[in-house]
Amino acid sequence: MKRNGAGLYIFSVLVVVGLLFSGCHKKEDTFTVSTPGGKMTVKADGSGQGALQIEGKDGKTTVVVGQRGGTVTEAQLGVPVYPGVTVKGSSKMEGTAAGGKGAVEMYTLSSQDSFDKVAEFYKSNLKDVKSNFVQGSGDKGMAVFSLGEDGAITVNVVAEGKNGTTIQVVKKTK
Repeated sequence: MKRNGAGLYIFSVLVVVGLLFSGCHKKEDTFTVSTPGGKMTVKADGSGQGALQIEGKDGKTTVVVGQRGGTVTEAQLGVPVYPGVTVKGSSKMEGTAAGGKGAVEMYTLSSQDSFDKVAEFYKSNLKDVKSNFVQGSGDKGMAVFSLGEDGAITVNVVAEGKNGTTIQVVKKTK
């Protein structure tokens, strides 16, 4: 049964990705698929934002794909915001199973600044760093900073060559 659930989940994620990123759907689409084991509801709007909710006897999982463009705050990320970044994308996955509850949020940000400058900003401004890894420099660098209990927040900084630097912040909560 778990194998079927994993297959349904993978299929569902592919459907959501297809709906969100294809340009050939209406302004807003919603559909639900019900099976004896549960149901899946997909909601998508024409802006690339949408949600997937899977409900079964063992719990419920919701995946929300959202914000593009604009800004984010330190309160949202749980870490300082590098000056001048733009939001490339965000997502949040919440779930309940076996009596537990948890969530994972992911923000992908972009800066035109060099990898070295962005990595140094996070190296200098992050508190409660449990582990860090910085490799390379210039247009071929990667840095990973893990913060909090059990790596509750991870900041990944990746050089994108002439396209600046990508920052990914992953935050998990129980």
